[in-house]
Amino acid sequence: MIRYLIAVFIFAFAGTFANGQPVGAIAPSAAVVPQSNAEFPGKPELLRRIGLYEAAARKAETAHTDRKSLVKIYANLGGLYEDAAMYPKAEDAMLRAISLLRAGPQDELAEEIGHLAVLHVAMGELREAERNQMEALAIRESVGDPTGIALTWNDLADLYIKNRQYKKALDYAQRAMRVLADRPDVGASDRIAVRQTLAFALCGTGNCEKAIPLLKDALELSKSSFGADSLPVGIDEYLLGYAYWQSGNLHDAAEWMGQGIARMKVDLGWGHTIYVNALRQYAKFLQKTGQTEAAASADIEVHQAEALVDARSFTKRPDTFRSTE
Repeated sequence: MIRYLIAVFIFAFAGTFANGQPVGAIAPSAAVVPQSNAEFPGKPELLRRIGLYEAAARKAETAHTDRKSLVKIYANLGGLYEDAAMYPKAEDAMLRAISLLRAGPQDELAEEIGHLAVLHVAMGELREAERNQMEALAIRESVGDPTGIALTWNDLADLYIKNRQYKKALDYAQRAMRVLADRPDVGASDRIAVRQTLAFALCGTGNCEKAIPLLKDALELSKSSFGADSLPVGIDEYLLGYAYWQSGNLHDAAEWMGQGIARMKVDLGWGHTIYVNALRQYAKFLQKTGQTEAAASADIEVHQAEALVDARSFTKRPDTFRSTE
């Protein structure tokens, strides 16, 4: 499923970091690191998995399968749709999972609502995403889950970065960092994510220099957790380069952004939204630093990738996966 099995890095064009000039800033979203160093599936494999889960959903609905199994199917299907940028279908699948969880474990309900919020950010539905996150926060507060509360704070910080509310983002990110940064019971992906989020909140408030040590720390955590040649490391390298760019260090920016984009291309170059958005931003960097030929080449690759996207995947609602026919 997308979010790299509930942990994807969504690149969202968010703001005005460098000297107040719009630069198409990339902001990290919640739980942003893959849970393993396995290669990200290509589009054919994603579509194959979607087909399997759609068939499983139809069979399960017909057989009146138990709620727990249905939740798993629809949560996974929603993630796969999201990976394939089939956002309306992803939304419907996630809403189905949430409806099944309303009378179930409240921690699982809060988690799935949080996943829906991440999707709504990707869809540009920021008010709906905020509403989702506040509901998830209220649930986690009611069950007394301090780690879950801090994860939602981090998610809210991501949302406010996307919405250019940087002071608010910084407040939530700092709260989350205090709780999650070094807890032994918190997974590596979340410890990395909280550092990335705080870094970009700092960049948003004009303090990118302070963000760089956090991103270096996140990069080392990714290396030790997922392997030096893993996709998470490539993403972290790109983000570190971006922070250098915003800090005015173009030399280090070029090195790290170039290294990161090359690694992302290995797994995501088939046209994944993460890669296309990052490449679009990288082309702007190349243009601004006088590398016009390389910028033009990157722009061509972006346009080719966009031309391959089936527009129906963004707009078409599910018409078969719940069918019992």
